[in-house]
Amino acid sequence: MSHTQKALAVVIGVIFLLVGFRFFFYNPVAGWLAELREESSDLDQRISAARIKEAGLPEIEERVVEARQSLSRLEVRYPPSIESVYRTVTEAARETGMRILRRETSEKPDEGQALRIYEIRIVAHSPYRVLGEFLDRIISSPILITVSSLTVSAEISPSLRDGTGDQLRVDMKLTTYLRRADGV
Repeated sequence: MSHTQKALAVVIGVIFLLVGFRFFFYNPVAGWLAELREESSDLDQRISAARIKEAGLPEIEERVVEARQSLSRLEVRYPPSIESVYRTVTEAARETGMRILRRETSEKPDEGQALRIYEIRIVAHSPYRVLGEFLDRIISSPILITVSSLTVSAEISPSLRDGTGDQLRVDMKLTTYLRRADGV
């Protein structure tokens, strides 16, 4: 074998070695690196999206707090049971000195609404000033209670003719709204 043939054999060997290196080592590693670059790019996009969302989190958290506060106010304004309304009316009467003689409650039929409507008819005796204070407390209560009708007449009875003379007979209807437990 001549020197040229040996050199040619070495060159062909090196070419086969390079081709083998390319097919068996470089191509698989290059493919793996391409997959890693693609995965890295995808992760960078996810991180960017997460940072954008994270930047908006304080605003979202603030809106959630506001929504919860609004819901709490609504829960107070529209209680689930009539007992809290009775408590409010009774406390207002006790604190002002209004004497409630009779109280009747009826639910107004209103199916399909989120609120139940109740009417409370109250018959009471009170002086003018006490009636005003009572109505002020009822209207300014955190529970939504409206005065739907009010009839006031002078009460003249033998027991009241002792000089007080400012006693009134009050017949009123209060309307209140209670939330339904199921929301429907």
